[in-house]
Amino acid sequence: MPDSSILLPFLIQGLAFGAMYAVTGTSIVVLFRTTGVVNLAFGAIGSMGVHIVWSLMGGSIMVPEPQVSGLSILLYPALVAICALMFLIYGRVFAPILDKRDALVKSLGTVALTLILMGIMKQRWDTSKPRSLHFPKETFTVGGTVVSTNQILALVFALVVVIGVGQYLKRTDTGTAMRAIANNRETSGLLGVPVQRVEATAWFGAGLLCGCVFLLLPSLFKSMDQATMTWFVIPALAGAIVGQLRSLWVTFGASLLIGVVESLLTPFSGNLKFLSELRRLTPVVVAVVAILWISRRRTVVLAGREMT
Repeated sequence: MPDSSILLPFLIQGLAFGAMYAVTGTSIVVLFRTTGVVNLAFGAIGSMGVHIVWSLMGGSIMVPEPQVSGLSILLYPALVAICALMFLIYGRVFAPILDKRDALVKSLGTVALTLILMGIMKQRWDTSKPRSLHFPKETFTVGGTVVSTNQILALVFALVVVIGVGQYLKRTDTGTAMRAIANNRETSGLLGVPVQRVEATAWFGAGLLCGCVFLLLPSLFKSMDQATMTWFVIPALAGAIVGQLRSLWVTFGASLLIGVVESLLTPFSGNLKFLSELRRLTPVVVAVVAILWISRRRTVVLAGREMT
């Protein structure tokens, strides 16, 4: 079993990954509460944005890691803009087509978008090759462990997003409208809430978060291929499920837990190597345990009410 000195770097890395899961989970929760869509295309849109910016920076099959220049650094905001625009286009053009359908059908629409984007990327790029955007970073040592500024930035960014989004929903007119739509979409429309405009804001905001996540993410992984980026949404979705697609702070905590457990299981070898191989099941296990616990709690509460 690895000792604590070996596990510490994996703990730090797990917190950074968990922070990115938390930001993604926040996007999923807010978008679901506002539009009823569980956006499974989050990773595919981010992956498309990374590939586009990677090409603009001079990347090619022969040059898997393009050189950083003043111009390429200016392209970083372009990644955020590309992701936000793709979210907004889907939310304004395609999502309304499924507006009257149930949540499952709405969510399956984003699966279709994922498959379309994966096909485009496979045709345009060699998606088996890793991609890196060389996001600038510095490193320093804490207790003999090397920590990068991007790892710290990821955790701080996640905290800012959760706090900021929570305050936005509570204190702004648009946030209040989002909460109203989440409670009752039809009644909100009858009361004069501009439902379509509010939903467009939710899609655009989720896209901004997607761009920020995928701006930081490649630097945490060092390099990422299409599959890793596309299905990055799965652990984040598990965190959102633990939060019952409602609580931002529970989503945040569950996402950090998933990231840490995944990372801490990585260095196991020898007779315990199977733990490392099973680390990808962490999101599923955490989500299933949470669902069982929530179901049991509800059963106990209902039984108590019947007793009284």
